[in-house]
Amino acid sequence: MSPKVPASTIKYPDLKALVKEGVKLLIFDLDGTLLDSMSVWHDVDREFLGRYGYEVTPEYTDVVKRASIEDAARYTQTRYRIPLTWQEIAGTWESMVYDFYRSEVNLKKGTREYLEQAKRLGFPLSVTTALSRKNADAALTHTGVRNMFDCVITLEDLGGRIDKSSPDIFLRVTDYISAHGTKVEPYQAVVFDDVSEAIKGARSGGFKTCAVYDDIGCGGPGMWEHFAAVCDFSVYEF
Repeated sequence: MSPKVPASTIKYPDLKALVKEGVKLLIFDLDGTLLDSMSVWHDVDREFLGRYGYEVTPEYTDVVKRASIEDAARYTQTRYRIPLTWQEIAGTWESMVYDFYRSEVNLKKGTREYLEQAKRLGFPLSVTTALSRKNADAALTHTGVRNMFDCVITLEDLGGRIDKSSPDIFLRVTDYISAHGTKVEPYQAVVFDDVSEAIKGARSGGFKTCAVYDDIGCGGPGMWEHFAAVCDFSVYEF
């Protein structure tokens, strides 16, 4: 069942209308946006922390869902008394989820058709994700959409201690696309994401934004109205 959202906050990003508005580039998150995958990370967090007697809190989820796996592991090691290095924590998580991305993950309803229409209309498409390169490539290959994207940027590519609350990962996309044939400014691109901190990061860089509904990513129906209202566009289902 769709969450009850006032009609004024439903601003579906119709692709033909975006062309008329001068949008030149679409940038998509993976987990919880294109992929029906946020539950696997929640299950991993619950199982992993449970081994050491801890429970997943909303605050913990808010931090790790927008961070790279390395920074999430560092945060977990610092916050909890877990007798592992952050590298061992990250490696454990990777082994727990890789098979899921390689062989089980699915696209969200309507996603493939939306991407196909975008390609027919000539939009360059990009992915920006906190997933590791290994998991991102595995998921895109398994779901059969890898060749639709002009570039895939992960937080690993940026190095340092940057997450998606910063506009850096989105600016990396516009730099790449501009250098490969289509000059585009941030205000000519739409960032699709299910996490509010990532949307804030995109907005701070001058990008148009589209809220994508996800039970875990955006916090469920109770948070959806506010999340959708602060974005230029919103998608409950593609």
